[in-house]
Amino acid sequence: MKTIRTARIYGRFSSKPQERGDSKRRQLEGAKAYAQKNGITIKAEYFDEAVSGKAGANLEREFGRLLKEAEPGEVILCEALDRLSRQNPFIAGKLIYDLTQRGLTLIAWQEGKEISPENIDSLATQFSVFTGAAVGHSENVRKTKRLRDTTANAIKEAQDQGKQSATLVKYLPECFVWNAAKAVIEVDQDKTDTIKRIFKMFLDGKGSTSICKALNEAKVPTLYKSKNGWREVTIKDVLRNESYAGSLNIKGHHVTCIPQIVPSDTFDKAQLLLQRYAKRSGKLTGRANNLFPGIGVCKHCGCPISVSVTQSRSTNGKTVYGYYCKGAKVNTCKHHNMLNADTVEYLFFMVFFMGQPEAAIGINTAELREKIEATEAKIKRLTVSITNLYDMAEEGDAEAKDRIAKRKEEKADAEQELMRLKGETVEAASVPEVVSKIRYEFSDDARVYDASQLKAKLADNETRIKLRNSLPVLFEKVIFDTTARTVEGVLKPGIHTGTFLKDITVIHIPRLAHTKHNTPPDAAKPSPPKSDLRSKAGTLKR
Repeated sequence: MKTIRTARIYGRFSSKPQERGDSKRRQLEGAKAYAQKNGITIKAEYFDEAVSGKAGANLEREFGRLLKEAEPGEVILCEALDRLSRQNPFIAGKLIYDLTQRGLTLIAWQEGKEISPENIDSLATQFSVFTGAAVGHSENVRKTKRLRDTTANAIKEAQDQGKQSATLVKYLPECFVWNAAKAVIEVDQDKTDTIKRIFKMFLDGKGSTSICKALNEAKVPTLYKSKNGWREVTIKDVLRNESYAGSLNIKGHHVTCIPQIVPSDTFDKAQLLLQRYAKRSGKLTGRANNLFPGIGVCKHCGCPISVSVTQSRSTNGKTVYGYYCKGAKVNTCKHHNMLNADTVEYLFFMVFFMGQPEAAIGINTAELREKIEATEAKIKRLTVSITNLYDMAEEGDAEAKDRIAKRKEEKADAEQELMRLKGETVEAASVPEVVSKIRYEFSDDARVYDASQLKAKLADNETRIKLRNSLPVLFEKVIFDTTARTVEGVLKPGIHTGTFLKDITVIHIPRLAHTKHNTPPDAAKPSPPKSDLRSKAGTLKR
């Protein structure tokens, strides 16, 4: 009996302009056709768009996810081996060898190559892999040099002569197009009108959320053909892109011979407002409304979960907080329901922390996280600097090599510092042990179910701030389904919360009859025993 093989399709293209082409469709449909012809079942698809393979960047994206999820005996199906890597052939060869040692088989359907644990030691296979990787890497090096020379020449002609070229369009947003017949850069009128409309609404006082909502309600097409509609981050990207004001920044070189969509004073005023609004965001005082920033996501659209504040008529004007999908607010998500924040938080900390939210705090890791983010930003800046210095060295700058060595030392020191900070975070947090201890210590102790105590702890703003900073240490994400009224906590790999209720990760948020809004169980009611808490199908769902 013939064994049915299962495969994971992988595809990649390296540059943003290729999104407009046919590369993605060709790779995916070609892989599916090959699988159907050869009796292979497709298990999953992974695709890296605008991700280069020359430095292994795809290992941190979809290809990296594929490697984590792939299981022994499965097939990785790709168009050609250089879709996996265009690095030095020794590096690419080791990657392929390591994959076969995990029991995976690689099939490059266009090249007719199949590399498996059974044939990886064959001289013919090794020769085929190495020569193919060497050719791909060599082509990539020549292509990179050619592109650098072409770009440098285009920048020089643009700055010295005001000459436009198709090369410049590659670095511009999609509303700019190259007219080959006239040899000029033109703009897409419909997209231009949308951009002007965004700037006008922003200067008229509308925020990014209101602009999103207006554009989505009017069904205005997005600039990049997004299926998810307009989002706040897209609006801010438009407002910050100086290309619309007629200034293109390429590797520190400013080119001003491109068409101008919005006046310079309009763009400058928008930047002033963005800075002013940024200072008001991320409030440092007042109530920390959202305990899940950065980890709370909508199950249906993946948008962040936010908190809304309303006045409840049924509670004589009492302030009520509710968790909702941010995508629903700008009409990119159809799930508009809101879950009462008090109920969500009460049940969340009851299920995961036995009514002891302080168990999640450990220490305040916010300062460490800020240092980590600053160090990561420094490493990123040094990486860009080193890349630019390599360009200068190739152009004959004698001092560039010395500066490269210095930047590399600084980068190595920063990487060591990053490792130290991350180690301190893990060591200091010690949250898993604390949570496990809580699970074992408080099993049938009724006081952990004291609703009034738990509500008082969650009402304390200092505790809320600490919880908001510490929960990301424990949870990879917290998934909200506002329609099904469930909240799912996804713990980070390696983190366990002991044996008590360990199989419950999905919490059902009840709709209580005594009030229009969902609120935590009455503190005056007697605390239920452990067995009752397990059996409450209306409150907790396996």
